[in-house]
Amino acid sequence: MSIKPDWNEVAIRIGDGLSHDDLHSEWSKECEQWLESTASNFGSGYRTKESPNFSIMSNESDRYIQVFVGFLERILKRILSTLDGIASDEGFGKHVAMIFQDIDHYYEYVGLYFPDEGEFGLSSGMYINEGYGHFVFPSQDIDIAEPIAVHELTHACLAHLPIPLWLNEGMAVLMEDVLAGNRLFLDKEMVARHQGYWNAETIQEFWSGESFHAIDEGQELSYNLAHVLARNISQNFTAFAQFANNASYGDAGEEAAQKYLGLSLVQIVGSFLGEGNWKPDGRLNVVHSIDNKGFFE
Repeated sequence: MSIKPDWNEVAIRIGDGLSHDDLHSEWSKECEQWLESTASNFGSGYRTKESPNFSIMSNESDRYIQVFVGFLERILKRILSTLDGIASDEGFGKHVAMIFQDIDHYYEYVGLYFPDEGEFGLSSGMYINEGYGHFVFPSQDIDIAEPIAVHELTHACLAHLPIPLWLNEGMAVLMEDVLAGNRLFLDKEMVARHQGYWNAETIQEFWSGESFHAIDEGQELSYNLAHVLARNISQNFTAFAQFANNASYGDAGEEAAQKYLGLSLVQIVGSFLGEGNWKPDGRLNVVHSIDNKGFFE
């Protein structure tokens, strides 16, 4: 089996005429074959580990994998509980995580899903929402890996929603804050950096999602701004859940914001950045604009 299978072909072969349990079983078998092929491709002690909800491929120590998969099982329940009515664990087959000790192996693998051209910022992990959605990490100390895992698993639990990237990333960093103690960093210097960076042009890259893959400070500021906005608009969780379930990447969530939050995106951003030309102009990041596919860091 290829390390990047044709999942459309797999879906046709499995079909949809089986029971829910049988579909889950068949997709889990395909997943197991895929991970075994990937482990064989990279060699160097890569192997697979199963738990009730996860399939892990890694060449880390047995102890590391045991601790990490236990954390994933616990945090999945907490994400679904904290984002009740927004996050979902529906679908067939287990969640998949790949951990690469060799950073070159990590970038070799994720390069299969990146555009052939362009520059991208450094990555500490990502959720790849293409084919069989899965998340991928370079090897890191467990204390560093855990908040990143919260972030990427949140993406996995939001994969069913065609939401704009800023909202997807906003909820992911918010879960890092709430569940892993990775608190929002916002001092006077950071506020000044935001005010100096965002303008009528750069805000469009935020709405489209492009700035989250920038190679300059725009990437850091995008995650920080998404964190601020998600924290602010989630204070009324009922309204926030309605917004999240109806927001569309096509207009950056503008229509849903006005309908369910009673605020425009200009007002939402303006409450932090002050007055400005913050209205989204409708441009899209093509990486995330087709069937909500793409990679989420």
